[in-house]
Amino acid sequence: MEIKRETISLKINPEIWKEARKKAIDKGMAYSRYIEHLIERDLKEE
Repeated sequence: MEIKRETISLKINPEIWKEARKKAIDKGMAYSRYIEHLIERDLKEE
């Protein structure tokens, strides 16, 4: 079953985004999936 995804717009520090893109590539993940993973992890910590 495929999860529905929504297209959104973010404003983010370009240097942070550059590092996040590099990390996503190193992990073999798409940028959006990497960001989604970080948000999921943060929500589980609460």
